[in-house]
Amino acid sequence: MKDVLFQFKVFMKSGIGEEAYVPRVNLAKSPTRLTQQDMHDQAHILVVGAVESLLKSTCLDPSLIDIVIVNSGMFNPTPSLASILVHRFGMRTDVKSFHLSGMGCSASLISLDLARNLLVDSRTLSGFVRNLLGDSSRPGSRPRYALIASTECMSSFYNGHDRRMMLANVLFRAAGNAFLLSNRPQDKPRSKMELLHLVRVNTASRDEAYNAVMVQEDEENIFGAQLSPQLIDVATHAIKENVKKLAPKVLPLSELWKVGVSEVKRKVFKMKHVKSYVPNFKLAFDHFCIHPGSKAVIEGVGKSLGLSGYDLEPSLMALHRFGNTSCSGIWYELAYCEAKKRLKEGDKVWQLGLGSGFKCNSAVWRVLRPLNHEPLVEF
Repeated sequence: MKDVLFQFKVFMKSGIGEEAYVPRVNLAKSPTRLTQQDMHDQAHILVVGAVESLLKSTCLDPSLIDIVIVNSGMFNPTPSLASILVHRFGMRTDVKSFHLSGMGCSASLISLDLARNLLVDSRTLSGFVRNLLGDSSRPGSRPRYALIASTECMSSFYNGHDRRMMLANVLFRAAGNAFLLSNRPQDKPRSKMELLHLVRVNTASRDEAYNAVMVQEDEENIFGAQLSPQLIDVATHAIKENVKKLAPKVLPLSELWKVGVSEVKRKVFKMKHVKSYVPNFKLAFDHFCIHPGSKAVIEGVGKSLGLSGYDLEPSLMALHRFGNTSCSGIWYELAYCEAKKRLKEGDKVWQLGLGSGFKCNSAVWRVLRPLNHEPLVEF
């Protein structure tokens, strides 16, 4: 009973609403673990369903897709989820397929980085030569379209007594999303956004960061995900490292100058009363999509970056409506911005993903055209 009360108290403070989705089979079969078929059925709804909606909205023939990347944290079947998509949609035999696992909540931006590198490389002279030599018989053999799908399938709830592992029961929910990338200039007029920057940081060399999120058995050999009490501190450190690399790419010189002056005063002149200057990121971005790990994570990041309630609204509302949907969370936030007609032509969006490892990834997008139609996700 004490364990149930503990989880109830955490849930009441988590910021998650009552509509966040848990598969019916998880509740019906708990505490026993789900079968492989149960997980396949869940993945089919989340991944295949998302891709079907994407292809329908873009009117793209699956045979035109050159790259397929799927990331899933907990469910890694054989054949892979990427192969399931290739089979389901009858894609070409030469499609490049990848399945990424164990990357945690920041996996979708890792997939995005992989797709970007493949698409950009294909437009360089060396990439063109490699693709030409690899398939000179097919005109236009360079990769043009990359499909990225993300999911977090839920295994059965943790039924042990380790409170660090009970947190996953409260926070995580099932979700899936898919999006399409193109490197064809002629696709720009109908594209929603353009990727400007992508910065990745992995702090796994630090013990506390490596151990922050672990999937393992407890002392009673009961399987589950363990969240460290140091998770917030670990995430804060990872964000700082990421921001150091991102800031010079996006901030105006006036803000970079203020940062530099404060650091010189602190480190060179040893002026202990001088605090590190926190730059105004609103000068660089119009919208913020912070990983919806929990209400505490969102509000903590918002406070450290000097963001307002309006800035945090997409993250808090995505958490409330869907829960911590792992790698899909930042895309639900982007859908919220679109649903509320916040995204205007020329606006810049900062997606900040956090995940086990511990990793912090940033993606910066620019809105290319007015987005007046209804998004696929409803709030």
